[in-house]
Amino acid sequence: MRRYEYKFVEIPAKRSFQGKAGGTFEACKEVILAQAEQGWRLKQVVVPFNEKMGVYGTDGYQVIFEREA
Repeated sequence: MRRYEYKFVEIPAKRSFQGKAGGTFEACKEVILAQAEQGWRLKQVVVPFNEKMGVYGTDGYQVIFEREA
């Protein structure tokens, strides 16, 4: 039976002065590529709900990686 392990990496949202998510995509991309080099496979990106931000924003993202244990 296969077993898997999971890694959760939090990426904070980077906001520009106009309120847009400036370099967040690039930060996610860097983390994904770095983890892939260590044998981790991207499983999912989750946007946690934040009551303060409402449905229009987030503090950051949870990037979930998987690999066989």
